[in-house]
Amino acid sequence: MEYSNLNELVKALSPYLNQSALGRICGINEGQMRQYISGVRNPSKETLDKIVSNLNQFGLELSNIKME
Repeated sequence: MEYSNLNELVKALSPYLNQSALGRICGINEGQMRQYISGVRNPSKETLDKIVSNLNQFGLELSNIKME
């Protein structure tokens, strides 16, 4: 999946993750994440890369869940 900005990504994830959970998964302070989502602040390229990397890692962890 490809998104052109953080707001599109957050909207796509909103049925599954709230802003607090997204911040925890991405290693970003909840207040700072809210500012990014609302457009008060813009995340740097480095921060966007961190968000994508951490979400991909979270997805890998979810894909490895097994129950016996």
